[in-house]
Amino acid sequence: MAKKVSRGLILGGGGARAAYQAGVLRHICEISRERDGKLPFEILSGVSAGAINVAGLAAHASSFTDACDLIQRQWQEITTPKVFETRALKLALNAVKWFLDLTLGGAEGRLEPRGKSLVDTAPLASMITDSLPAGAISQHIQNGTLEAVAISATDYQTRGLTVFVEARKDRTLWRRSSRVARYAQITPAHVLASCALPILFPAVRIGNAYFGDGSVHNMAPLSPAIHMGARKVLAIGVNQKLKRSLAALPVQVEPRYPSPAWVSGVLLDSIFLDALEMDREQMVRINRLLEELPEGVTDERVARLRHVDFLYLGPTEDLANLALKHRGELPRSVQYMLRGLGAKGENGGELLSYLLFESGYCRELLDLGYKDAEKRSDEISEFLWG
Repeated sequence: MAKKVSRGLILGGGGARAAYQAGVLRHICEISRERDGKLPFEILSGVSAGAINVAGLAAHASSFTDACDLIQRQWQEITTPKVFETRALKLALNAVKWFLDLTLGGAEGRLEPRGKSLVDTAPLASMITDSLPAGAISQHIQNGTLEAVAISATDYQTRGLTVFVEARKDRTLWRRSSRVARYAQITPAHVLASCALPILFPAVRIGNAYFGDGSVHNMAPLSPAIHMGARKVLAIGVNQKLKRSLAALPVQVEPRYPSPAWVSGVLLDSIFLDALEMDREQMVRINRLLEELPEGVTDERVARLRHVDFLYLGPTEDLANLALKHRGELPRSVQYMLRGLGAKGENGGELLSYLLFESGYCRELLDLGYKDAEKRSDEISEFLWG
């Protein structure tokens, strides 16, 4: 009898772009009904907004259909006030707290500064709590529906990445120069910490440390699923693979100083997207190298090197352009804040694509994810069940 091959799912970060992942998962769910209807992944790994989707899958792993319905509904009904406080008075109060800390040195010598973040994410915390009942993941691991779940977050004290792993404790965890894995019972706090984009969202305390967005220091996003035993890894990205060539970019006679919105968009791209792209390319190179090496070769830790089957699914359209069409859906207070950052015209598309938590935009991402997965239906089916 052939040994079972564990399949891993990796969902990266990207703010509102993570709605695209839910659309891809909806089509995979439809394919699964033609098979056995079960969740086709034994190992789940999520970071940042992808951690929210992973939490929904893990909490309802006994029914792939129910899990996908939950995730789909969350993104269909999403609004910015369900993610962070958008009331003008609340935003102004946060701005005053930041002003006091920066001008009066109020952040120094205090256990917690007055201004923890630009926005208050209490609504997001409530949404995550509702979708992740206490003990649900543990139950699915105990009955064998899942093998392991990993949520990554950045430890502000050590400046490294912590991968919180919920699994049977017979697995060997790992430690590298900039990342470490720890056993934990995954709670809403772990998911919220993984989503806590620095400065914009407040850090989250877990134990005796504060954590922020797991994409910030995540140089190897494919690593958790592979370390936990996945030999087939499916990653759903939120970046269009086709980039404009430098020659195709418009030539400006007089360069304009980049606005804060433009710089923020570039920064978010590097945080959320570049690491997965680089890790994906490295995976291909390693697999090709292993084909040339003798069977049973080990690394410096005497761990056997194995070929990992890998499939990447990503958007076929530029999500920044899609976001520009829905700019007017944002609350007026948030539009005003973004205009102050220079998010006007096409320059604001990248930043908007991460922060536009509005149903019109997210529904379009859901549809795009579904259609993109539908085009690769045979490939997905062969990869997961072939």
